[in-house]
Amino acid sequence: MTAHLYLSMEKAIGYLGDANSAHQLLGSLNHTLLTDGPVIANAIQTHNFEVLQKIWHQLKGFAPVFCQDSLVAEIMVTEGLCRQVNSGQEQAAALFASEQLHANLQALQVEACAQILQTAGTTKPPST
Repeated sequence: MTAHLYLSMEKAIGYLGDANSAHQLLGSLNHTLLTDGPVIANAIQTHNFEVLQKIWHQLKGFAPVFCQDSLVAEIMVTEGLCRQVNSGQEQAAALFASEQLHANLQALQVEACAQILQTAGTTKPPST
């Protein structure tokens, strides 16, 4: 399997039990990242920490299945920062972390898409 910076198919296969299940669920991950990307960008731009915290919380659910441990940790830290935004300094820290995480999630989506394409290229079409 190809080494990725953020995506870990090995973890997904281990968690889900087989490669077929992992590749099927990978499509859902890819779709979620594509759908959430603009929402995240807008929430960062408008400083909507409630939306950001909600998205980061949801991502914590699938992150341990598909993501390298460093990205899982980044999601957890960023969610915590978005929960604590009482001062200007806390807002700045939450925005900075959210921008970094958003960029890393975009890279994860590229890796997921590449993995989907690689799998599609190595899978034989059904016989007719």
